[in-house]
Amino acid sequence: MKPKEMKPQTVYRIVDNTSKEFVGSYSRAYCDEYDFNSVSEARRANCHGMFENRVKYGINKYRVTYELLEEDCE
Repeated sequence: MKPKEMKPQTVYRIVDNTSKEFVGSYSRAYCDEYDFNSVSEARRANCHGMFENRVKYGINKYRVTYELLEEDCE
């Protein structure tokens, strides 16, 4: 998913199991993508299959919510 796209209610993120940091996958849109629609999409995000390594990379599921805090900010 592109950074400016509204996210669905549930997304999946790749996590490095050692550092516990999110791992992005370079996309053809010239950015790193962090949010995926499914576990399989996240695992297949890299053409070299590096995210298939379940020991090194985990996939976490997140609920995305948007809450309006203030309208027409100055």
